[in-house]
This record gives sequence, C-alpha cells and structure tokens, in this order.
Amino acid sequence: MSGKINILFAIDYFHRTGGTEKHLAQLVRLLSRDTFKCSVVVFDLGANALIDGMRAAGVPVRHVPVQRIYTPNALRRATELAGIIKRDNVDIVQTFHQTSDTFAAIVAKLSGVKCIISSKRDTGQLKRPVHIFLNRRLKFLFDRTIVVADAVGEAVVATEHIDRSRITRIYNGVDTVEFSPPNTREAAAARSRLRFGDGDFVVGMVAGFRPEKNYDIFFQGAVKAMTVIPSLKVLAVGGGPLLEHFRTLYDIERFRSRIEFTGETEDVAQYLKAMDVGCLIPGKNEGFSNAVLEKMATGLPMIVTEVGGNAEAVIDGENGIVIPPVDCEAFRAALVRMHSDPTARLAMGRRSRELVEQRYSLQDMCRKHEALYLALCA
Repeated sequence: MSGKINILFAIDYFHRTGGTEKHLAQLVRLLSRDTFKCSVVVFDLGANALIDGMRAAGVPVRHVPVQRIYTPNALRRATELAGIIKRDNVDIVQTFHQTSDTFAAIVAKLSGVKCIISSKRDTGQLKRPVHIFLNRRLKFLFDRTIVVADAVGEAVVATEHIDRSRITRIYNGVDTVEFSPPNTREAAAARSRLRFGDGDFVVGMVAGFRPEKNYDIFFQGAVKAMTVIPSLKVLAVGGGPLLEHFRTLYDIERFRSRIEFTGETEDVAQYLKAMDVGCLIPGKNEGFSNAVLEKMATGLPMIVTEVGGNAEAVIDGENGIVIPPVDCEAFRAALVRMHSDPTARLAMGRRSRELVEQRYSLQDMCRKHEALYLALCA
C-alpha cells in the first residue's frame, strides 16, 4: 500500500473521561504521523478535554449523532458516515462499544472498507442478551478483534463465539512521565492538600461510582480495617451516579476526617501521590484497567479483585495482593496485611513501577497497534 493508511475510529460516546476515551485519545495522538492518518467519529458527544486535545493535535473529531440504530434518523446518519468514509478514503475502521460494533461496522462493510477491527474493552457481563445475539451474528464483519487482556479474550470467545485466530491481545499503556513515583516533598504536599498527615495510612481507589465497581465493598472493608489501623484514611477518586449516595452515607462525624471524596476530576495524578496503597475491586465486567496502570506507574502496591485483566497486571505477592471479588473480609485482611509490613509494601510498589516500564508503556502499546495495522493492510 502506497501513501498513508487512513484509520477511522468510531466510538459510541465521549461525554466522560473514562478508560476507553483516554485510551483512544492517547492512541490517535501517538500513532506515527508518517504512516497513519487518524480521524474519529463519535455518536454521542459531550464537552470533554480529551476531545479538545485530539483536535489540537490535528485529529479530526466529527459528531454523527446516533441514539437508536433502528430509526429513520439512523439511515440518514448511515449515509453521513458512509460519506465520511468515502471522502477520507478510509482503509481501516476500528470500533469501540456496542453501537459502533453494529451500526459503524455495517456501514463500513457496505462502504467497501478494506479492514474492520472491533475493540473489546471488558469481559462483557453488562451486555444485554440482544447485544450478544447481534455480536454473534455480525462477527463476520470483523477482520480482527483487539482485546485488552487475555481474560477479555476468553470472555468474548465464550460469549460471542469469536474465532481465537482473529483475536489479538494488546495491553493498555500508561504515560510514565505523567504518572511517576512522587518524591518525599511531592507526597507531603499531596497529603497536605487533603488534610492527611505523614503518619496516615492512605488507601485509595480511582473508579466511577457505578454498581459494578463495588464501592460498597471498598468502604465496608476499609471501615472494618480502621478498628485495627487507627491511622487508616480513605481516598475515593471519581464521579458517577452513586457518588452522592456514598457521600451521604459516610457524612457522619466518625468518618468526616477519615474518608475523602474528590468527585469527578481530570487530574488523577495529584491524588495518587497521596496514597500508600492503590485499590480496584470490581465484582464483574473489568478489562485491563487504566486506573490500575496509573497507580502502578506511581509506584503503588495494589489490592485488586480477580476480575478481568486485574490479575494479569497485578501479580499476587509480587506487586500487590489479588483477592476474590465481592469479599469484604478478604479486602479487610489485605489492608491489614499491607499496613503490617511496610518493607514488603514498599518493595511491591517498586515492582509495580518496574512492571509498567517493562510491559505497559504507551510507546509499546502504540508500536503493537501499528504493527497490527500494517499487517492487516499488507
């Protein structure tokens, strides 16, 4: 193939700063400009700094509003999307989420796109039966499916019956400059802003306040651990539909100085610098969490549940502790274990950073995407 490879990324929504949105914004900015020309189509677009960043980097981001794919409006939007594909001479369409996996993939195939790729970002337990049915019937549209973890690959093989030979696993990457271990002064300043002291044992989780993230287990386990760890402080970073529920639940004198809620934030790195231990303990439907990688890059030991790709990033006993999902007592015990052995905890944190540098850099993630695109277009 002569000239640049034109890639159109189609994504269902871009009205929050989630893991998939961050991944896509990183990818389109870092792919080789000499080899690839990237553009993005969003079906549900909101105000987002990542959108501004992509446009500032010269990546076209177009809004093609699609809410339901079985309406006259969807037919008009299909014509609009087909026009974009034709005008941009698109070689590859890569889809993210359900509408893109159906609507965008069908339009791409009918438009004669050479290569169509689906991106599976989690294990899919939240998918509706009708979506699983559609994905099984439409799997022939895709030349390749990218999964973010081996566990995600196993899940899509089992549920969507995708041929293993058409699956490529590419782990997410993390910016190791933006997320790096703080020095003593930086850690103290981060704690001071949150009214935490140097002697506090700060445990944090970065996740949206949604049911599958199991914030109830996180808070219950931490509260139980407080009885044996008087210095334990809790930092919950993120927004979402359940945020106010938990803020109200723990807005009592006993917890006001011990549990801190940040709300929605785009500056996660400043909060990670205040933590001693990073956590992510979903009960289901996880992929390969950017939040886990960001904590690891910051040099934090981890406590994660064995869900999705968590146990691929966190090696039990090496850079953290892996516990069963939905197990409050296991989480409490892991916190106590982390607190009781500072030497081991610090060693786990150093190993977290080493693993990120060895396996999960943004540059490595982009190189693997580039290699796949070139192979598929050869």
